[in-house]
Amino acid sequence: MFGAYQAGVWQVVAPRFQPDVFIGASIGGLNAWAMAGGCPPDQWAEEWRTMKMGAPPGLRRPRSLLGGCIETEVFERTIQSVHARFTPRVPCAIAVTDLLRLKPWLVVTPDVTWRHLAASCAVFGIMPQYRIDGRLQTDGGILSSVPLWAAAELGVTHAVTVNILPHGGPWWLRMLKKCLPRVPEPPLRGQLRIEHAGPLGRARDAVVWTPENAARLVELGRADAEVALPALQRLLETF
Repeated sequence: MFGAYQAGVWQVVAPRFQPDVFIGASIGGLNAWAMAGGCPPDQWAEEWRTMKMGAPPGLRRPRSLLGGCIETEVFERTIQSVHARFTPRVPCAIAVTDLLRLKPWLVVTPDVTWRHLAASCAVFGIMPQYRIDGRLQTDGGILSSVPLWAAAELGVTHAVTVNILPHGGPWWLRMLKKCLPRVPEPPLRGQLRIEHAGPLGRARDAVVWTPENAARLVELGRADAEVALPALQRLLETF
């Protein structure tokens, strides 16, 4: 659900500039796909508010460690629908994580399938895990919430990043990441990081959709993006 924050940010910044490439990890990958595909910013924010992109999946008893505890069919229908509706007009790159090797992996259009989008969103233990090209894939944001490594790999020099886990997220996630390999964040010539000053909500707010929760997150994104507009203008002037 914190992806709704990114949709709010995009509503504000989209009229000011058009990126040469969209890069997304985890739920940011799904947002990046719609944005790169030319979905009008207001429409995409409205889809988060109304969940028109697909029904929120319910919970189920896990069938296996890799099967997750959400309704797989509902989750996959939503991902498939978003993937089918939009065709990126500029390159779109999706970050996933090789679960067994704990290494990041990047896939770029036209090679991005709905399974790559699903794998990038696949929080271990909650979502189903996906085997793609012989690799067991998991959440693209687990090693790096903001995949600057991917930006550098694609030759990006200036970036606007939207972080839905300010300060690294909740304490338990920060502790978990200390046990995982660190992915270096290469310096860019220019970067604007947009994020909320504090947590976007409780754990329940991250996984339960309600109209009120979605609208709150979209508005938080809009408000933080408005504050960042002067910095965005300065970044654009450095090109």
